[in-house]
Formats: sequence, structure tokens, C-alpha cells
Amino acid sequence: MIPINATDPSRSRQLDGRDGRSLGSVGNQLASHAGVCVTMAFDDGAADAPIAAADGASGDLRMHRSRLRPRGGIVTVLAAVVLVTTGCASDSGDGQGARDAAGRTQAQGADLSLQDEFELAGERYEHGQAVLAAAQRQISDGTWYWNGGDVRPLPAGDDAFGEAPEGATKENSYAFRAVRIIEPEGATGAVQDLEPMQRYFDEEGWRWSSAKVGTDHEVRADTGDGWWVTWNVRPNGQCSLGVYSEAFWAHDAPELIKAIALRDPADFPDASEPGVSEPFPKWSDRVRQR
Repeated sequence: MIPINATDPSRSRQLDGRDGRSLGSVGNQLASHAGVCVTMAFDDGAADAPIAAADGASGDLRMHRSRLRPRGGIVTVLAAVVLVTTGCASDSGDGQGARDAAGRTQAQGADLSLQDEFELAGERYEHGQAVLAAAQRQISDGTWYWNGGDVRPLPAGDDAFGEAPEGATKENSYAFRAVRIIEPEGATGAVQDLEPMQRYFDEEGWRWSSAKVGTDHEVRADTGDGWWVTWNVRPNGQCSLGVYSEAFWAHDAPELIKAIALRDPADFPDASEPGVSEPFPKWSDRVRQR
């Protein structure tokens, strides 16, 4: 794994205000799905300087400071695109004191029943859908195409965005994802097509980074409360907006996901305007036979 470099080692602990966790790996999602490992660089004196890509990554990677909420440190993601999944996992451990995307420890959820976890997952799903709809409206109030359903979470561990809590695995943690696709009029996949979302991120005070990976341009932001928003533009004019959660603890993530799936009718549209979402099932809904 590419090492983490910081001008002040303590600053990496200060960048996440939710629970004091270090932002040691903002690219776990890329690491697992696209084979990307990242370096985090902090520089109090930089403004918006170009940074050389690591390990042959394509294009120009830059550092950015949010105008409305300066953090003292500037975060740059140096993405190295490779053909195999890299080992960017967090240190192993029991994770009992490690906090998840909601700032909760495993011990705090020890008394939750499967029904409690089911209903809590529903609240988290609704929050993610609100984040998605708000971001969509920065681009268009028109029709967006769906890339599958959103209700069923995925096993998390190191596959989730952000830094996985210590001890998180696919068996004890889960994460939500939602992706919409659109072809805005006049979009060409140029870096300028990122600007509407970059302005939105600045308005929200979210930390963000942009990169060119292959022929695509992407910007991604950490919302500061356990969620990430990505905006990817392609030369064919097709753009995708993704909202991803970091990992949430669960007693038994596969069992929780199964409980949701057996109550989810998997009935979602091919396309919709922003704000349209699948209703999260109720615990009392009929359990379908597999």
C-alpha cells in the first residue's frame, strides 16, 4: 500500500469531526472495485497545486481546499489504477471500540435485535436517498436512469467507501449504494463538466478531490457524516452520480441483508426524476419464499 504522508501526524486525526478517526484510506471502494490504492497528502501551505500521479495513474490530480469550511489540512487523493485488487485494508482487530459510519461502536449495538437493526438500516437508507436527490438536482430535475435498486445494502468491510472501522468484515458490517445515470445536454466528458458538482460541494463545505482516470473525469466528496458523493463524466456525454455510505456495524450482516431482501419486492423504475426512491420494506411485510 502507498504510505500516508502528513506534515503533521496529528492532523490526520483532526480531519474527521464525527469521532476522531483518521482519514487513512478514502479510496477503499476504488481499492476493492477498481484496484486503486491511495496516498493522502496534507499541506497547510498549498492552495490548488498540481500533484504528480503515483504508479502511472493517468491525468492531472489536484489538491483543493473548501472555501466555506477550511479544515487546516488539504486532502489529495493520488489514485493509482491497476488491474488487480490492492491490499488497502485497515489493521485487523476485534473492532469493539472502533466507530462506524454513524459514529457507533459494536458494543453500543450489542442489545439490538435483528428487527432493531432492520429498522435502523431503513433510516440510513432514507438519509442516503435524501443525499442523492439533493445532488441530482444540482445537475438536472429531469429524467435519470437507474443502475439497479438501492434498498438492499451490500456486505461492507474494506469494500465500503472511506476508512473501514478496525475489525470490519463482510460478516459484521454493511453499506448502502445508489447510482443514477444521465446525459446532460452539451456534456462532452471534459473536466469542466465537473464544475457544477464541485460548486455544490464547496457550498456544502464538503472536502472533495478530483482526478482523471483513463478517459473519465471524476470528483468525489466526503459529506462528513458517513457518506460519499461521486460525479463521473465520460467522453460520450454519459455521466453517473453515486452516493455511498461508509461501513455500518451489524451483528450478522448477511442475515440482516437477507431479512431486507426477502421483504423487498425489488420493484424499481428504469428511470425517474430526482426524489423518487424505492420504499424501504417494513419488518411486518410478507416474507417472500426464496
